Amino acid sequence: MSEPAKQDTYTVQNPDGTFATTTTTVKTKVDEDVAYGFGPGPVNRNYCFKPEAIIRVLEIIIGLVIVSLITSVYGPGPFKGVLFGQTILMVFDGIAFCFSFIFLVVFFFNLHNTHLFFWPWHVSDFIFSIVATIFFLVLGILEVYYSLGAWSNNCNDKKYNIEKIENDGGFSIIPEGCGIIYEWAFAAFFCFINAILYAISAVFANRERQRENINRARGNY
Repeated sequence: MSEPAKQDTYTVQNPDGTFATTTTTVKTKVDEDVAYGFGPGPVNRNYCFKPEAIIRVLEIIIGLVIVSLITSVYGPGPFKGVLFGQTILMVFDGIAFCFSFIFLVVFFFNLHNTHLFFWPWHVSDFIFSIVATIFFLVLGILEVYYSLGAWSNNCNDKKYNIEKIENDGGFSIIPEGCGIIYEWAFAAFFCFINAILYAISAVFANRERQRENINRARGNY
Protein backbone atom coordinates (compact mmCIF):
# COMPACT_ATOMS: atom_id res chain seq x y z
CA MET A 1 0.00 0.00 0.00
CA SER A 2 1.42 3.43 -1.02
CA GLU A 3 0.92 6.71 0.83
CA PRO A 4 0.25 10.05 -1.01
CA ALA A 5 3.34 11.75 -2.49
CA LYS A 6 5.07 14.37 -0.29
CA GLN A 7 6.63 17.46 -1.91
CA ASP A 8 9.29 19.68 -0.31
CA THR A 9 10.36 23.04 -1.83
CA TYR A 10 13.77 24.61 -1.08
CA THR A 11 14.99 28.10 -2.10
CA VAL A 12 18.73 28.72 -2.17
CA GLN A 13 20.56 32.01 -2.95
CA ASN A 14 23.42 31.65 -5.41
CA PRO A 15 26.73 33.64 -5.04
CA ASP A 16 25.73 35.93 -7.88
CA GLY A 17 22.65 37.05 -5.96
CA THR A 18 20.11 34.98 -7.86
CA PHE A 19 17.73 32.54 -6.19
CA ALA A 20 17.23 28.87 -7.15
CA THR A 21 14.10 26.98 -6.16
CA THR A 22 14.19 23.19 -5.92
CA THR A 23 11.11 20.99 -5.50
CA THR A 24 11.62 17.44 -4.20
CA THR A 25 8.90 14.77 -4.45
CA VAL A 26 9.08 11.89 -1.96
CA LYS A 27 6.94 8.75 -2.31
CA THR A 28 6.75 6.27 0.55
CA LYS A 29 5.71 2.68 -0.10
CA VAL A 30 4.62 0.47 2.79
CA ASP A 31 4.25 -3.29 2.28
CA GLU A 32 1.44 -4.95 4.20
CA ASP A 33 2.13 -7.99 6.32
CA VAL A 34 1.45 -11.23 4.49
CA ALA A 35 -0.61 -13.81 6.39
CA TYR A 36 -0.10 -17.46 5.52
CA GLY A 37 -2.86 -20.00 6.01
CA PHE A 38 -4.43 -23.20 4.76
CA GLY A 39 -7.01 -22.75 2.08
CA PRO A 40 -9.59 -25.30 1.02
CA GLY A 41 -8.16 -27.91 -1.31
CA PRO A 42 -9.78 -30.33 -3.73
CA VAL A 43 -11.59 -33.30 -2.24
CA ASN A 44 -11.25 -36.70 -3.85
CA ARG A 45 -14.88 -37.79 -3.56
CA ASN A 46 -14.29 -40.87 -5.69
CA TYR A 47 -11.73 -42.16 -3.20
CA CYS A 48 -14.49 -43.31 -0.82
CA PHE A 49 -15.74 -45.75 -3.47
CA LYS A 50 -12.34 -47.20 -4.28
CA PRO A 51 -11.32 -50.62 -2.89
CA GLU A 52 -8.40 -49.15 -0.93
CA ALA A 53 -10.70 -46.75 0.94
CA ILE A 54 -13.27 -49.45 1.69
CA ILE A 55 -10.50 -51.68 3.03
CA ARG A 56 -9.28 -48.84 5.25
CA VAL A 57 -12.73 -48.44 6.74
CA LEU A 58 -12.95 -52.19 7.36
CA GLU A 59 -9.54 -52.15 9.06
CA ILE A 60 -10.74 -49.43 11.44
CA ILE A 61 -14.01 -51.22 12.24
CA ILE A 62 -12.34 -54.61 12.76
CA GLY A 63 -9.73 -52.97 14.99
CA LEU A 64 -12.50 -51.73 17.27
CA VAL A 65 -14.15 -55.17 17.23
CA ILE A 66 -10.90 -56.86 18.30
CA VAL A 67 -10.50 -54.61 21.34
CA SER A 68 -14.17 -55.04 22.25
CA LEU A 69 -13.96 -58.83 22.11
CA ILE A 70 -10.80 -58.98 24.21
CA THR A 71 -12.11 -56.66 26.92
CA SER A 72 -15.59 -58.22 27.02
CA VAL A 73 -14.46 -61.32 28.94
CA TYR A 74 -15.02 -61.11 32.68
CA GLY A 75 -12.28 -62.75 34.68
CA PRO A 76 -8.73 -63.27 33.46
CA GLY A 77 -7.97 -60.51 31.05
CA PRO A 78 -7.26 -56.80 30.91
CA PHE A 79 -9.38 -55.98 33.96
CA LYS A 80 -8.13 -58.83 36.18
CA GLY A 81 -4.55 -59.82 35.55
CA VAL A 82 -3.41 -58.31 32.26
CA LEU A 83 -2.11 -60.82 29.75
CA PHE A 84 1.11 -59.50 28.30
CA GLY A 85 0.43 -60.60 24.73
CA GLN A 86 -3.05 -59.10 24.72
CA THR A 87 -1.66 -55.83 26.05
CA ILE A 88 0.71 -55.66 23.08
CA LEU A 89 -2.14 -56.58 20.74
CA MET A 90 -4.43 -53.84 22.02
CA VAL A 91 -1.67 -51.21 21.98
CA PHE A 92 -0.67 -52.04 18.42
CA ASP A 93 -4.32 -52.28 17.38
CA GLY A 94 -4.84 -48.74 18.67
CA ILE A 95 -1.78 -47.50 16.78
CA ALA A 96 -2.96 -49.22 13.58
CA PHE A 97 -6.40 -47.65 14.06
CA CYS A 98 -4.87 -44.15 14.25
CA PHE A 99 -2.58 -44.62 11.24
CA SER A 100 -5.37 -46.11 9.11
CA PHE A 101 -7.58 -43.14 9.95
CA ILE A 102 -4.77 -40.70 9.10
CA PHE A 103 -4.15 -42.31 5.70
CA LEU A 104 -7.90 -42.32 5.02
CA VAL A 105 -8.19 -38.58 5.73
CA VAL A 106 -5.00 -37.64 3.85
CA PHE A 107 -5.98 -39.42 0.63
CA PHE A 108 -9.63 -38.31 0.81
CA PHE A 109 -8.73 -34.62 1.12
CA ASN A 110 -5.80 -34.93 -1.33
CA LEU A 111 -3.43 -33.63 1.33
CA HIS A 112 -0.64 -35.74 -0.15
CA ASN A 113 -0.81 -33.55 -3.28
CA THR A 114 -1.49 -30.17 -1.63
CA HIS A 115 -0.58 -29.13 1.91
CA LEU A 116 1.41 -32.23 2.92
CA PHE A 117 3.05 -32.99 -0.42
CA PHE A 118 6.53 -33.02 1.16
CA TRP A 119 5.92 -36.35 2.93
CA PRO A 120 6.20 -39.70 1.03
CA TRP A 121 2.71 -40.88 1.89
CA HIS A 122 2.53 -43.88 -0.44
CA VAL A 123 5.89 -45.19 0.78
CA SER A 124 4.80 -44.73 4.40
CA ASP A 125 1.50 -46.45 3.66
CA PHE A 126 3.31 -49.41 2.08
CA ILE A 127 5.77 -49.84 4.98
CA PHE A 128 3.06 -49.46 7.61
CA SER A 129 0.77 -51.98 5.90
CA ILE A 130 3.58 -54.56 5.72
CA VAL A 131 4.38 -54.10 9.43
CA ALA A 132 0.69 -54.30 10.35
CA THR A 133 0.29 -57.52 8.35
CA ILE A 134 3.13 -59.19 10.22
CA PHE A 135 2.02 -57.97 13.64
CA PHE A 136 -1.62 -59.00 13.25
CA LEU A 137 -0.57 -62.41 11.95
CA VAL A 138 1.79 -63.10 14.87
CA LEU A 139 -0.50 -61.64 17.52
CA GLY A 140 -3.44 -63.53 16.02
CA ILE A 141 -1.58 -66.80 16.58
CA LEU A 142 -0.89 -65.72 20.17
CA GLU A 143 -4.56 -64.88 20.65
CA VAL A 144 -5.49 -68.38 19.47
CA TYR A 145 -3.30 -69.75 22.26
CA TYR A 146 -4.99 -67.48 24.79
CA SER A 147 -8.46 -68.48 23.58
CA LEU A 148 -7.76 -72.15 24.35
CA GLY A 149 -7.28 -71.30 28.02
CA ALA A 150 -4.04 -73.27 28.28
CA TRP A 151 -2.29 -70.30 29.91
CA SER A 152 -4.69 -70.24 32.87
CA ASN A 153 -3.80 -71.64 36.26
CA ASN A 154 -7.45 -72.64 36.76
CA CYS A 155 -7.10 -75.71 34.59
CA ASN A 156 -7.42 -78.92 36.57
CA ASP A 157 -4.90 -80.72 34.43
CA LYS A 158 -2.25 -79.04 32.29
CA LYS A 159 -1.70 -82.16 30.20
CA TYR A 160 -3.09 -82.12 26.71
CA ASN A 161 -5.84 -84.59 26.05
CA ILE A 162 -6.05 -85.93 22.51
CA GLU A 163 -9.62 -86.83 21.65
CA LYS A 164 -10.41 -88.69 18.49
CA ILE A 165 -13.37 -87.49 16.50
CA GLU A 166 -15.09 -90.49 15.00
CA ASN A 167 -16.97 -88.58 12.33
CA ASP A 168 -14.03 -87.36 10.26
CA GLY A 169 -11.18 -89.27 11.84
CA GLY A 170 -9.44 -86.05 12.89
CA PHE A 171 -7.91 -85.17 16.22
CA SER A 172 -8.64 -82.31 18.61
CA ILE A 173 -6.02 -81.17 21.09
CA ILE A 174 -7.75 -79.42 24.01
CA PRO A 175 -6.29 -78.92 27.51
CA GLU A 176 -8.28 -81.00 29.97
CA GLY A 177 -10.24 -78.79 32.34
CA CYS A 178 -9.73 -75.69 30.19
CA GLY A 179 -12.63 -74.29 28.20
CA ILE A 180 -12.38 -72.31 24.99
CA ILE A 181 -12.91 -68.57 25.44
CA TYR A 182 -15.04 -67.88 22.40
CA GLU A 183 -14.71 -64.07 22.55
CA TRP A 184 -10.94 -64.37 22.30
CA ALA A 185 -11.27 -67.00 19.60
CA PHE A 186 -13.29 -64.52 17.52
CA ALA A 187 -10.70 -61.82 18.33
CA ALA A 188 -8.00 -64.11 16.91
CA PHE A 189 -10.14 -64.70 13.82
CA PHE A 190 -10.51 -60.97 13.23
CA CYS A 191 -6.75 -60.52 13.74
CA PHE A 192 -6.19 -62.84 10.79
CA ILE A 193 -8.81 -60.94 8.77
CA ASN A 194 -7.05 -57.66 9.51
CA ALA A 195 -3.72 -59.20 8.52
CA ILE A 196 -5.22 -60.07 5.13
CA LEU A 197 -6.72 -56.59 4.72
CA TYR A 198 -3.43 -54.87 5.53
CA ALA A 199 -1.65 -57.15 3.07
CA ILE A 200 -4.10 -56.00 0.39
CA SER A 201 -3.51 -52.38 1.45
CA ALA A 202 0.23 -52.95 0.99
CA VAL A 203 -0.41 -54.12 -2.58
CA PHE A 204 -2.48 -51.00 -3.34
CA ALA A 205 0.09 -48.71 -1.70
CA ASN A 206 2.92 -50.28 -3.67
CA ARG A 207 0.96 -49.82 -6.89
CA GLU A 208 0.37 -46.13 -6.14
CA ARG A 209 4.03 -45.72 -5.16
CA GLN A 210 5.17 -47.11 -8.50
CA ARG A 211 2.69 -44.93 -10.38
CA GLU A 212 3.95 -41.88 -8.50
CA ASN A 213 7.56 -42.70 -9.40
CA ILE A 214 6.61 -43.03 -13.08
CA ASN A 215 4.84 -39.66 -13.02
CA ARG A 216 7.86 -38.03 -11.39
CA ALA A 217 10.15 -39.51 -14.03
CA ARG A 218 7.89 -38.06 -16.74
CA GLY A 219 7.87 -34.67 -15.06
CA ASN A 220 4.17 -34.71 -14.18
CA TYR A 221 4.92 -33.72 -10.58
